[in-house]
Amino acid sequence: MRALRNCVKAFGVAVVAALSVATPRAGNAQDVALRPQIVVTDAASGCPSVAGSFVTLLDPARGMLLLSAAPFPGGHVAGDARGSAMTISVPGVEWPLDRIGSGQGQVPIWAARYPFLAASGRGCVGFDKQFWSSEGDLVTYMRWLVEEIYLDLPAEERLRQPDFRLGDRQVSLRVEREGYGPFHLTGKEGATLACRYKDGARIYLLMPFVLHEATGRVAVKVASTDGEYFDTSKKAPLGWVIASSEETGTLPEPPLTITVEGVFSSEE
Repeated sequence: MRALRNCVKAFGVAVVAALSVATPRAGNAQDVALRPQIVVTDAASGCPSVAGSFVTLLDPARGMLLLSAAPFPGGHVAGDARGSAMTISVPGVEWPLDRIGSGQGQVPIWAARYPFLAASGRGCVGFDKQFWSSEGDLVTYMRWLVEEIYLDLPAEERLRQPDFRLGDRQVSLRVEREGYGPFHLTGKEGATLACRYKDGARIYLLMPFVLHEATGRVAVKVASTDGEYFDTSKKAPLGWVIASSEETGTLPEPPLTITVEGVFSSEE
């Protein structure tokens, strides 16, 4: 028996195209060139260095500090980044940074601080979504990425690489199950890819996140549903699989193996 490759391919494309239904929305896209990328280092937050159009620094005592080099809903001007140390003043706290800068030279910095609502921890998260219709849209997306994705990663992976970034890269995966031929799924990092086998109606949902682009190391969040993808049936979490082009990852139950076939930037 073999995986339903044609069905899987069509279904996966449909799910990726409708991702805004399944994950927090990011507002309407506009001219992405208006928001410079920033690079931030903050040893006190356990952040060696992270880049993004937005950067979130995490500290259990101080909460989440959201930074960007352009205005955003809820943000306030905090000063200019010059590629050196800087202290960010937000209501209730002074947050010193070891370094903050941009490839575009000196840039103004906007900042806002938010409390943790669920999991808390140290580290840093960068992301490249550009524009937001409201503060609620932005904060909902940030909390999803920080609390439901980054802080849900296996602890050893966050210790291994505490800086985490969600960009616009494409990830290609090979998924195998004993008794079935391998099938291939490709989609944007953070998107949901889906597959189904002939022996049942269960749909497996795979959401890849790039941990290290140079080595092709990827974390895949796996869940399943016995209903249709777009209905309100609860999605059952099955765990994380860590894989790369050199290291196959395994999900014990159901027994799936995942190999990374490639990580590509949006320009490739």
